[in-house]
Amino acid sequence: MWGLGVLIPLLGAAGALRVSQDPGEARVTVGGRVALGCQVLVAEPWDLLRLEWLKDVGRRVLCTARLHPTAPHPPVPCTPRLRLAWHPPRATLSLHQARGDDAGRYLCRVTLEIPHHSTATGNGTLLSISTAADGGHQAGLVWGLAVALGGTALLLGLAFLGHRRWRRNSDAGIYLNMLPPSAWAPKKLLRAPTVMENNMYQGGLRGAWGPPGTPQP
Repeated sequence: MWGLGVLIPLLGAAGALRVSQDPGEARVTVGGRVALGCQVLVAEPWDLLRLEWLKDVGRRVLCTARLHPTAPHPPVPCTPRLRLAWHPPRATLSLHQARGDDAGRYLCRVTLEIPHHSTATGNGTLLSISTAADGGHQAGLVWGLAVALGGTALLLGLAFLGHRRWRRNSDAGIYLNMLPPSAWAPKKLLRAPTVMENNMYQGGLRGAWGPPGTPQP
C-alpha cells in the first residue's frame, strides 16, 4: 500500500513535464549554421532541471547543462561547434560549421531534479546536410528548364508569324486568280494617223460644210 502511495505522485509529476521541439525538420549547407529549439513546459514550480541534447544514432549525448527556471543561461560551449543557450522556457542548440556527418535526428531530453525526479523527451528534429554542389546542380536544372521553355515559346511565336504570312499570301493569290484574263492582257495602243490621212480627213470636212456646188448641165 505504501508503494502505491509513492507511485501516484510520481505519475502526476511525469504528466506535468512536457518537452516540444521546433522545427520538425531543418536543412543546412556544409559549413553553415543552424539552430534547433526545445521548449520546456512544467505545470508546477520547480527549482532545477538537467537538459540534454542527444543524437539518435546510439543516443549519444552531445551537450548537457543544469538550468534554473528564471535565470537565463549564457551559451555553453559543449564542443568547438556546438553551443547551448537557455532563455526560459526555451533552450537552443546552435551548430556551427556543419559537416556531412552531422545529419540525423536530434532529441531534447529534460530531467526534472528538484523538487522531484521526472524525465521527458521531445519529438525530435531531423537535420539534413546539403553541399554547395547540390545547390549549384539544382540551380542549373532550374536555369536549363527556363531556357528550354523560352526556346519553345520562341519557336511557337515564329511558327505563328509564319502561318499568318502564309495565310496572307494565299489570300492575295486567290484574289488575283479571280480576275478575268482580259484584265491581264496588254492594252493595244492606237496608231497615230499619217499626214496624208489628216489631209484627206480635213478635205472631207470642207466638202461637207462648204456651199453647194453648181449643178453640171
